[in-house]
Amino acid sequence: MSISREQAFLKKLQGLTKEAKKNGNVTTEERIREIFSDLDEAQMDQIRSFLSASGIGIGEALPVEEVITEEERDYLQDYVDMIRQMDVPTGGLLDAIRLSAMAGEKEAQDRLALANLSMVVDIARLYAGQGVLMEDLIGTGNAELAIAVTLLGPLDKPEEVDPFLAERIMNAMEALVEANVAEKAVDEEAKELVNKVADKAAELAALLMRKVTPGELAKEGDLTREEILLACRISGFHIDDIDLTGNEV
Repeated sequence: MSISREQAFLKKLQGLTKEAKKNGNVTTEERIREIFSDLDEAQMDQIRSFLSASGIGIGEALPVEEVITEEERDYLQDYVDMIRQMDVPTGGLLDAIRLSAMAGEKEAQDRLALANLSMVVDIARLYAGQGVLMEDLIGTGNAELAIAVTLLGPLDKPEEVDPFLAERIMNAMEALVEANVAEKAVDEEAKELVNKVADKAAELAALLMRKVTPGELAKEGDLTREEILLACRISGFHIDDIDLTGNEV
Protein backbone atom coordinates (compact mmCIF):
# COMPACT_ATOMS: atom_id res chain seq x y z
CA MET A 1 0.00 0.00 0.00
CA SER A 2 1.53 3.32 -1.07
CA ILE A 3 1.86 6.29 1.29
CA SER A 4 -0.98 8.11 -0.42
CA ARG A 5 -3.22 5.02 -0.19
CA GLU A 6 -2.24 4.58 3.46
CA GLN A 7 -3.15 8.18 4.17
CA ALA A 8 -6.48 7.78 2.40
CA PHE A 9 -7.17 4.57 4.32
CA LEU A 10 -6.34 6.16 7.67
CA LYS A 11 -8.52 9.16 6.85
CA LYS A 12 -11.45 6.87 6.07
CA LEU A 13 -10.88 4.87 9.26
CA GLN A 14 -10.66 7.99 11.39
CA GLY A 15 -13.82 9.33 9.77
CA LEU A 16 -15.71 6.10 10.44
CA THR A 17 -14.51 6.07 14.05
CA LYS A 18 -15.63 9.66 14.65
CA GLU A 19 -18.97 8.95 13.01
CA ALA A 20 -19.52 5.88 15.21
CA LYS A 21 -18.57 7.79 18.37
CA LYS A 22 -21.23 10.37 17.56
CA ASN A 23 -23.71 7.52 17.03
CA GLY A 24 -23.27 6.07 20.50
CA ASN A 25 -20.21 3.96 19.62
CA VAL A 26 -22.14 1.98 16.99
CA THR A 27 -21.73 1.53 13.24
CA THR A 28 -23.12 -0.97 10.77
CA GLU A 29 -21.71 -3.64 8.50
CA GLU A 30 -23.29 -1.82 5.57
CA ARG A 31 -21.52 1.42 6.50
CA ILE A 32 -18.17 -0.34 6.77
CA ARG A 33 -18.57 -1.95 3.36
CA GLU A 34 -19.71 1.35 1.86
CA ILE A 35 -16.58 3.16 3.03
CA PHE A 36 -14.11 0.33 2.38
CA SER A 37 -15.61 -1.17 -0.76
CA ASP A 38 -12.16 -1.83 -2.26
CA LEU A 39 -10.86 -4.09 0.54
CA ASP A 40 -10.90 -7.87 0.70
CA GLU A 41 -12.50 -9.85 3.51
CA ALA A 42 -9.26 -10.31 5.47
CA GLN A 43 -8.74 -6.55 5.51
CA MET A 44 -12.37 -6.05 6.52
CA ASP A 45 -11.79 -8.37 9.47
CA GLN A 46 -8.87 -6.18 10.52
CA ILE A 47 -11.13 -3.14 10.45
CA ARG A 48 -13.74 -4.94 12.53
CA SER A 49 -11.08 -5.88 15.07
CA PHE A 50 -9.84 -2.30 15.20
CA LEU A 51 -13.37 -1.00 15.79
CA SER A 52 -13.98 -3.52 18.55
CA ALA A 53 -10.70 -2.56 20.23
CA SER A 54 -11.83 1.07 20.01
CA GLY A 55 -15.07 0.25 21.84
CA ILE A 56 -17.25 0.47 18.73
CA GLY A 57 -19.95 -2.12 18.14
CA ILE A 58 -21.21 -3.24 14.73
CA GLY A 59 -24.99 -3.29 14.60
CA GLU A 60 -25.31 -2.83 18.36
CA ALA A 61 -23.32 -1.32 21.18
CA LEU A 62 -20.71 -3.49 22.88
CA PRO A 63 -21.42 -4.63 26.47
CA VAL A 64 -20.50 -1.85 28.87
CA GLU A 65 -17.80 -4.00 30.49
CA GLU A 66 -15.94 -4.07 27.17
CA VAL A 67 -15.85 -0.31 26.65
CA ILE A 68 -14.84 0.96 30.09
CA THR A 69 -11.56 0.73 31.96
CA GLU A 70 -10.82 -1.64 34.80
CA GLU A 71 -11.02 1.26 37.23
CA GLU A 72 -14.44 2.19 35.88
CA ARG A 73 -15.61 -1.42 36.18
CA ASP A 74 -14.48 -1.50 39.81
CA TYR A 75 -16.23 1.80 40.52
CA LEU A 76 -19.42 0.61 38.83
CA GLN A 77 -19.45 -2.68 40.73
CA ASP A 78 -18.87 -0.94 44.08
CA TYR A 79 -21.63 1.55 43.31
CA VAL A 80 -24.11 -1.14 42.28
CA ASP A 81 -23.27 -3.13 45.43
CA MET A 82 -23.95 -0.03 47.54
CA ILE A 83 -27.35 0.50 45.92
CA ARG A 84 -28.31 -3.14 46.45
CA GLN A 85 -27.80 -2.72 50.18
CA MET A 86 -30.37 0.08 50.33
CA ASP A 87 -33.96 -0.49 51.38
CA VAL A 88 -35.70 0.68 48.22
CA PRO A 89 -39.52 1.09 48.31
CA THR A 90 -41.58 -0.69 45.68
CA GLY A 91 -45.19 -1.16 44.62
CA GLY A 92 -47.87 0.86 46.37
CA LEU A 93 -45.42 2.46 48.78
CA LEU A 94 -43.35 3.80 45.91
CA ASP A 95 -46.49 5.19 44.23
CA ALA A 96 -47.37 6.96 47.47
CA ILE A 97 -43.88 8.45 47.60
CA ARG A 98 -44.23 9.59 44.00
CA LEU A 99 -47.54 11.31 44.80
CA SER A 100 -46.07 13.02 47.85
CA ALA A 101 -43.05 14.13 45.84
CA MET A 102 -45.39 15.54 43.19
CA ALA A 103 -47.11 17.47 45.96
CA GLY A 104 -43.77 19.03 46.90
CA GLU A 105 -42.95 17.12 50.10
CA LYS A 106 -39.17 17.35 50.59
CA GLU A 107 -38.77 14.06 52.45
CA ALA A 108 -40.68 12.20 49.72
CA GLN A 109 -38.54 13.84 47.04
CA ASP A 110 -35.37 12.70 48.82
CA ARG A 111 -36.71 9.15 49.15
CA LEU A 112 -37.73 9.14 45.50
CA ALA A 113 -34.24 10.19 44.46
CA LEU A 114 -32.72 7.33 46.46
CA ALA A 115 -35.22 4.91 44.94
CA ASN A 116 -34.06 5.88 41.45
CA LEU A 117 -30.28 5.64 41.87
CA SER A 118 -30.38 2.36 39.95
CA MET A 119 -32.09 4.20 37.06
CA VAL A 120 -29.09 6.53 36.90
CA VAL A 121 -26.75 3.53 36.64
CA ASP A 122 -28.83 1.94 33.87
CA ILE A 123 -28.79 5.16 31.86
CA ALA A 124 -25.07 5.70 32.48
CA ARG A 125 -24.44 2.31 30.89
CA LEU A 126 -25.98 3.64 27.66
CA TYR A 127 -23.41 6.44 27.49
CA ALA A 128 -20.38 4.39 28.59
CA GLY A 129 -17.36 4.41 26.33
CA GLN A 130 -18.14 7.77 24.76
CA GLY A 131 -15.26 9.65 26.34
CA VAL A 132 -16.73 10.40 29.77
CA LEU A 133 -15.79 8.38 32.84
CA MET A 134 -18.51 6.24 34.39
CA GLU A 135 -18.03 8.09 37.68
CA ASP A 136 -18.71 11.41 35.98
CA LEU A 137 -21.75 10.05 34.15
CA ILE A 138 -23.25 8.75 37.38
CA GLY A 139 -22.35 11.93 39.25
CA THR A 140 -24.04 14.06 36.60
CA GLY A 141 -27.05 11.75 36.56
CA ASN A 142 -27.41 11.88 40.34
CA ALA A 143 -27.14 15.66 40.36
CA GLU A 144 -29.87 15.93 37.72
CA LEU A 145 -32.02 13.39 39.59
CA ALA A 146 -31.83 15.53 42.75
CA ILE A 147 -33.12 18.49 40.74
CA ALA A 148 -35.72 16.56 38.74
CA VAL A 149 -37.53 15.16 41.81
CA THR A 150 -38.33 18.75 42.81
CA LEU A 151 -39.96 19.50 39.44
CA LEU A 152 -42.79 16.96 39.47
CA GLY A 153 -45.61 19.38 40.27
CA PRO A 154 -46.97 19.71 36.71
CA LEU A 155 -47.32 15.91 36.29
CA ASP A 156 -50.81 14.42 36.50
CA LYS A 157 -50.17 10.80 37.49
CA PRO A 158 -47.47 8.87 39.40
CA GLU A 159 -46.95 6.75 36.25
CA GLU A 160 -45.49 9.83 34.58
CA VAL A 161 -42.75 10.27 37.19
CA ASP A 162 -40.21 7.67 36.06
CA PRO A 163 -40.31 8.65 32.35
CA PHE A 164 -39.89 12.30 33.37
CA LEU A 165 -36.90 11.51 35.59
CA ALA A 166 -35.33 9.26 32.93
CA GLU A 167 -35.62 11.95 30.26
CA ARG A 168 -34.00 14.57 32.50
CA ILE A 169 -31.16 12.22 33.41
CA MET A 170 -30.56 11.20 29.80
CA ASN A 171 -30.52 14.81 28.65
CA ALA A 172 -27.97 15.70 31.33
CA MET A 173 -25.65 12.83 30.41
CA GLU A 174 -26.02 13.52 26.70
CA ALA A 175 -25.09 17.15 27.27
CA LEU A 176 -22.02 16.03 29.24
CA VAL A 177 -20.93 13.69 26.44
CA GLU A 178 -21.50 16.36 23.77
CA ALA A 179 -19.54 18.93 25.77
CA ASN A 180 -16.68 16.45 26.12
CA VAL A 181 -16.71 15.72 22.39
CA ALA A 182 -16.69 19.43 21.61
CA GLU A 183 -13.81 20.03 24.01
CA LYS A 184 -11.79 17.20 22.47
CA ALA A 185 -12.52 18.53 18.99
CA VAL A 186 -11.15 21.93 20.00
CA ASP A 187 -8.09 20.26 21.53
CA GLU A 188 -7.54 18.22 18.37
CA GLU A 189 -7.82 21.30 16.16
CA ALA A 190 -5.33 23.11 18.38
CA LYS A 191 -2.93 20.17 18.21
CA GLU A 192 -3.23 20.04 14.41
CA LEU A 193 -2.51 23.78 14.17
CA VAL A 194 0.59 23.51 16.36
CA ASN A 195 1.87 20.55 14.33
CA LYS A 196 1.25 22.36 11.05
CA VAL A 197 3.03 25.51 12.22
CA ALA A 198 5.93 23.49 13.62
CA ASP A 199 6.32 21.55 10.36
CA LYS A 200 6.18 24.67 8.19
CA ALA A 201 8.62 26.48 10.48
CA ALA A 202 11.04 23.55 10.34
CA GLU A 203 10.91 23.50 6.52
CA LEU A 204 11.62 27.23 6.23
CA ALA A 205 14.27 27.17 8.95
CA ALA A 206 16.07 24.38 7.09
CA LEU A 207 16.15 26.52 3.95
CA LEU A 208 17.32 29.67 5.75
CA MET A 209 19.58 27.73 8.16
CA ARG A 210 18.26 29.70 11.11
CA LYS A 211 15.13 30.21 13.14
CA VAL A 212 12.34 32.10 11.40
CA THR A 213 10.04 34.84 12.62
CA PRO A 214 6.23 34.58 12.51
CA GLY A 215 6.26 37.32 9.88
CA GLU A 216 8.62 35.42 7.62
CA LEU A 217 6.60 32.23 8.00
CA ALA A 218 3.36 34.05 7.24
CA LYS A 219 4.85 35.37 3.98
CA GLU A 220 5.02 31.77 2.74
CA GLY A 221 1.24 31.96 2.36
CA ASP A 222 0.11 28.74 4.03
CA LEU A 223 -0.55 30.31 7.43
CA THR A 224 -1.59 33.70 8.70
CA ARG A 225 0.46 35.56 11.28
CA GLU A 226 -2.45 35.22 13.72
CA GLU A 227 -2.52 31.43 13.29
CA ILE A 228 1.23 31.22 13.82
CA LEU A 229 1.14 33.31 17.00
CA LEU A 230 -1.84 31.34 18.30
CA ALA A 231 0.03 28.08 17.75
CA CYS A 232 3.03 29.51 19.60
CA ARG A 233 0.85 30.40 22.58
CA ILE A 234 -0.93 27.02 22.59
CA SER A 235 2.43 25.24 22.60
CA GLY A 236 3.67 27.36 25.49
CA PHE A 237 6.11 29.06 23.10
CA HIS A 238 7.95 25.79 22.49
CA ILE A 239 8.04 25.66 18.69
CA ASP A 240 11.81 25.45 18.38
CA ASP A 241 12.24 26.84 14.87
CA ILE A 242 10.33 30.08 15.48
CA ASP A 243 12.17 33.14 16.75
CA LEU A 244 10.03 35.13 19.18
CA THR A 245 12.78 37.32 20.62
CA GLY A 246 11.44 40.42 18.82
CA ASN A 247 8.08 42.08 19.30
CA GLU A 248 6.12 39.57 17.22
CA VAL A 249 3.92 38.22 20.05
